[in-house]
Amino acid sequence: MIWMAQEESARERLIKELLKAELRLSWNARFDGRLPPGIDGQGVRPDYVVRDDKQLYLVEVQNLATERSVANLALMKNLLHGEDRKTTFVLAAKNIPTGVRNLARRLDISVIQLPLNIPVRTIEDDGRITTPNAWKVVAAALTKQLNSIRGISLLAGVSYGWAHRITNRLISKGIAEKLHERVRIADFGRLLNTVALERPMADMEMGSLRSGYATSQDAAAGLTNLFEKSKIGFAFTGFTAASIYNGSAIRYDAVYLYLIDELDLFLLKSDEGTSRHGIKIQVYKPDRDIVIGSQKKSGVRVVSKEQALLDMAGFGRSGGVLALEMAKNYAAAIDNR
Repeated sequence: MIWMAQEESARERLIKELLKAELRLSWNARFDGRLPPGIDGQGVRPDYVVRDDKQLYLVEVQNLATERSVANLALMKNLLHGEDRKTTFVLAAKNIPTGVRNLARRLDISVIQLPLNIPVRTIEDDGRITTPNAWKVVAAALTKQLNSIRGISLLAGVSYGWAHRITNRLISKGIAEKLHERVRIADFGRLLNTVALERPMADMEMGSLRSGYATSQDAAAGLTNLFEKSKIGFAFTGFTAASIYNGSAIRYDAVYLYLIDELDLFLLKSDEGTSRHGIKIQVYKPDRDIVIGSQKKSGVRVVSKEQALLDMAGFGRSGGVLALEMAKNYAAAIDNR
């Protein structure tokens, strides 16, 4: 499994406790991802599915309740085709406009007012496939074996509805194909080209400098040791990470590095070698969390394999061959998991 389910966060526990209290659930109530047959596979999914004895609760959780939130619940209600007598539809939000509240009540949808200070995370969608949550779905779909959208959502650790949205986007772009309700990435070249256009690595470049290291392997291992001792947030990416993941030696005249704090660039500058022929250090500012999933390989702290693939594609033509090789190796690794 490429994206392991993370330990339930404090935010999730808090929301669940609030829902239990507001819905007056019994001690036997359980949060369950299984959908009733009427809406399973229909492209809609609530944020929470709760079962309490024979009663089922389908819950949408939002920062701001909108008519669309109500419409999603109303669609689920309609899809159950009269089988909703033992199902309660719930809209829980921090901000609930009066019009939305009245509409929900007219449709027999329960409304829960959440405390304003509770952290509610919603997935923002700007139409790209390279945002952190969208890329989870892409990574999960990178397999030569056809996988169901439910399977992709479980691998990615995202909701069925989100997985459905992103896979449909991939299909519409000609990147993925769907056969008998199963999906796979079909055009690696188009995938990599789309990534290069949406998220070019050049946009995150912070600067470059020369080091005193004679080889790129020495530079990557030496800087890993330096940064870990200094408690600096970092991870190697680009050609450095890709070559390590592909099982080849770091054979380039530069290393590629994410630094979380731009001020840490000064530490590099103070340690900069005087030789003009030393290994070049190319530094980037991350646009997402690059520490989660990173690992130490051959003495070098590198980003996760999914992140390395995303970044290599972001180099465009210069990284095309290695990015394509990495994508195919990555797909094969998933097939053999």
